[in-house]
Amino acid sequence: MGHPVVVLETFVEQQRFRGTVYRAANWQPVGVTAGRSRQDRHTCIQAPLKDIYLYPLRRNFREALGA
Repeated sequence: MGHPVVVLETFVEQQRFRGTVYRAANWQPVGVTAGRSRQDRHTCIQAPLKDIYLYPLRRNFREALGA
């Protein structure tokens, strides 16, 4: 029947937004993107840097992702 959703992920552009609402809503900052787009096969397209936030939907989301 498919896989259950255990964690949500979102990206916040650093130059335009601070991510204040996500942090206030208990989203966890986990890192920053490399500033490349999905179509960038030769590392020449520059995309804005984005902060990565996760919101776990289960307490044991790490175990669920590893299974």
